[in-house]
Amino acid sequence: MTGSPSSATIERIIAGGWGLAHVGSLATFVRGTLPGEQVTLGPGQIQHGYQIATLESVDKSSPDRIDSACPQYGTCGGCQFQHVKYDAQLQQKTDIVREAFARIGHVVALDLLPVVPSPFPYEYRRWVRFTVFSQNNGFHLGFRQERSLQLISGIECLLIPEALRTVVDHVEIRLAKVSALPMPLSNVEIRSSASFGNHLVIFRGTVFKKEQAQALLELFHGIPTVAGLVVASLVADSRWQRKPLRVIQGEEFLFERFAGLVFRISDRSFMQANWAVYEMIQQTLMNWIGGCEQLRILELFAGVGCLGLSLARQGALVTIVEGNGVGVADARKSASINHIGRCRFRPITAERFLTETGLDEYDVVIVDPPRTGMSKDCTKSLIKLKASRLFYLSCDAPSLARDVKRLCDGGYRLGRVQMFDMFPQTAHVETLVELVAA
Repeated sequence: MTGSPSSATIERIIAGGWGLAHVGSLATFVRGTLPGEQVTLGPGQIQHGYQIATLESVDKSSPDRIDSACPQYGTCGGCQFQHVKYDAQLQQKTDIVREAFARIGHVVALDLLPVVPSPFPYEYRRWVRFTVFSQNNGFHLGFRQERSLQLISGIECLLIPEALRTVVDHVEIRLAKVSALPMPLSNVEIRSSASFGNHLVIFRGTVFKKEQAQALLELFHGIPTVAGLVVASLVADSRWQRKPLRVIQGEEFLFERFAGLVFRISDRSFMQANWAVYEMIQQTLMNWIGGCEQLRILELFAGVGCLGLSLARQGALVTIVEGNGVGVADARKSASINHIGRCRFRPITAERFLTETGLDEYDVVIVDPPRTGMSKDCTKSLIKLKASRLFYLSCDAPSLARDVKRLCDGGYRLGRVQMFDMFPQTAHVETLVELVAA
């Protein structure tokens, strides 16, 4: 730890929403700041050539600074930009993406289209996951503090829309009334369908007996608008070679409308947080691709197949690849519901699928990998596929810049780059990149 408070000027905001300053020669990262601000920093935690410091005061503030609307802001680690005007948030995210492409991707003059804002800067999340903690002879829904195991209440989160909040309140009230639970409970995830107005509640913890799960579900039976309750054990019991247990009351999925289609989304499938912005991404992707008729399109890391099925509806020949077999089953069901043919479904990892795929089998490839991006092997296999166009969707600027550099080194050139503010009030931004075979 460094000693006495020190003064510093914030130089810029970097990936993750940290303000960057230098105290002497030591790179210093600090939360809750803006470029150009003069600040006083408290003791910092030194790590491998840099430090993470605490903000004691803002001595000269940015004109883009505002007061946060959330009383937990700065304690909860979920948001990083609530102290920033919304237009300025978009500018900071633009700078973060530009910096990542310059530093990692070696693209100095990146031509970025203006960020597409979210229609809802708050109350946009369609699912939220709480950690369960014990306090005052009851249990509560909370979030972990950043860089800490400490928990704080999460039920007043401003990113949760009103309909979802109503279910959150019901779960919180019932949890607070019990001094002991039938099973150790780790987290509770609540999902919401904006189109159909119902919800799914998923309880995860350590459970090996069906009776434990059933007793837990009885505590939450009858919450209005809840279509289903699911209890899922986090791990199997290796001592007795038991598989993870699942107990379901009602449904284990929701339905949601997207791009004029209806999709089934099971509790074990990935669900988007901001559906309004995701539809904007889909529309932009369709505009960039142009006429879909007879195009051979491959969607990797497809989730429940929202993008691929919407393109198949327009006449494309689509192959949907997803390593989560439940997600693939949802995609198949959604294709049936919407009477969409011209699709193949492969429950397999992108890496394994690409090793089986020949040259020139696809005209267009769409990839939407996890935040960590694609493996080197996956990138190499994509290059060998030689699709004429590749569209990469990512929520992490550094991993995106790294993978784009690999693809460009392998023969692609960078086309359009469009950001979408999928996660207002946070430092994350969704970016769609067009790559064209050189």
